[in-house]
Formats: sequence, C-alpha cells, structure tokens
Amino acid sequence: MAKHRKFLRKLKVAVFAKKHWMIWFIIILTVLGIIFFLSQKNSLLFPPKVLISSANLSQADTFLVVVKNQPNEVTGTFNSKKIYFLKDKNTGDWVSIVGIVVNQKPGDYPLTISREGKTFFEKNITVTKRDFPTNPLVVTPPLIQKGYTAQKIVTTIVTKENVELNKVLKVVTPKVYFTKPFIYPLNNVTVVGDFGDKRTSQKYGIQHLGVDLRAQSGTPVRAANNGKVIFIKSLPNYGKMIIIDHGLGICSLYLHLSDVTVTKGAIVNQGNVIAFSGDTGYATGPHLHFSIKMEGAAVDPLRFIKATQEKW
Repeated sequence: MAKHRKFLRKLKVAVFAKKHWMIWFIIILTVLGIIFFLSQKNSLLFPPKVLISSANLSQADTFLVVVKNQPNEVTGTFNSKKIYFLKDKNTGDWVSIVGIVVNQKPGDYPLTISREGKTFFEKNITVTKRDFPTNPLVVTPPLIQKGYTAQKIVTTIVTKENVELNKVLKVVTPKVYFTKPFIYPLNNVTVVGDFGDKRTSQKYGIQHLGVDLRAQSGTPVRAANNGKVIFIKSLPNYGKMIIIDHGLGICSLYLHLSDVTVTKGAIVNQGNVIAFSGDTGYATGPHLHFSIKMEGAAVDPLRFIKATQEKW
C-alpha cells in the first residue's frame, strides 16, 4: 500500500512537472510571437511610406528617395535603371540617392519602388532643361610655355584621361562606406568656376563637369564622406588627383592637388584631410576642382551635397 501511495505521489509530481513545462513552453512561444510582431509592426500596422525630396528637377540635379515603415530590403528603378538603397541605422529607413545625368533629355521618367519583387510605389519624375553658360577656354602664356594648347587640352581629356577614369568610375561597389549626408571638401566654399559651363576656344570645346572652388596652394582638402581611396595619379590636364569610392556607385574626385596625404586602398572617414590644394595640370591658378560621379555620370556636386544635407 505504501508503495502504491509512493507511486501515486511520483505520478502527481510528474504530471505537475509536465504541466509546468507546458505552461513555460506556451509562455516562451507567446513572448517570441510578441517579439516577432513588434519587429514587424511597421509593415503589419502601417504600409510603407515613400518620401521624395523633389519630383521636379533639372539636368545634373540630385534627389533622395526615403522609404519608411519597411523592415525588409527594398529595390527600385529610375528611368528603368536600378537605383541602390542603404539602411539608415538610426531610423531604420531605406535611403537612395538618385542623380540626374547632366545630358538627361528633358521629360518625365518613371520611379518605381519594390519589395520582394512586387512594385508598391510608382511616380513620374519631371526633368527640365538647364542652361549652362559658355565661357572661353583660357590658355595663359605660362601654360603655353608648358606646351598646352586648346586642341591638346581637349584631345587629351576626351581620348585619354576620361577614358582611363571611366574604367574606374563605372564600377559599382556593393559595400556602402557612408552612413550620413555628404559635406563640402573645404572649410570655406567660394565658387570660381561653375559646374556645367561650356569652355570653348575656336573649334575646340569641353564641358566643365565639376566645380572650381577658391583655395590657395596648401589649403587642406577633406573627404566629403567615408570611403575607400581607389585612384591616385597625376594626369596632364587634371593634375595630381584623388578618387574616393563611397559605395552605391558614388565617387568624389579632387583635382589639381599640390600634395596627397593618403595612399591608394586607404579607408578614410568624412572630414579627414586627404590632400592639399594646388595648381597642377591645366590650371590658370591655385584652386580645387571637385566632382561627384554616380556610376561614372557627372552630377552637380554642390546640389548633390545640398540634397543629402537637407533631405536626409
């Protein structure tokens, strides 16, 4: 009889332990379900929200696309060409910086945003014509003495220098180095040569696809954002120059430098001094030529920076 009671007690304990275990199992599953729900709440409770910095732009402009309430990766296209998104670590938003190429034909172009292969947003972006001034292609007596002529300048840039640079600039790096808006490469920004102006001399001419900033020789030049130094070289017209790859097809270029403080392959942070300004190559005086390229295509660098700072 005592053995029977002892067996019953063990059975009750076992049944209680089993029920206890089941209760904890249900609690754990419930907690995991709540955690999953909260992690997905933006997409479950709120549909994705798309913000566009501007839908009316001109040639060489930049606009931002921000996707909110979407935990999973999004993709997109502009004018049927893929655009790239990065995830903002602070807000969880997906951000894409989209450039309008300088020679984009005016008109309406479709922007589409998708997730898991399904498009959930479509909008036309209007691109208008931008008037670029025409200025003389200046060749000073000191430059003539160095062997520069209008013909030689244009021919070398078009057939040699740009060909070499395009091979580097058209490579889209999958790694994203930057996580915040871009900054200006100089502490003080004064434009002395506009973006996009057409410089001509007799039958020779070329478009200025960067901006010239006032800078005495030896002025510190800073990285516009985090990135990797992918090109350092002295070229006949562009002078001593640096290219930084920031990821997502975005590169910044710094020309006519007097000296460089970084090496090829170096990882630099935004604001790091990477060089000093000068007048190497084809230059009528000391200054910094600064460019932004997106998959090899030029955009207005000052409008690019302004767009990232104001709309991000």
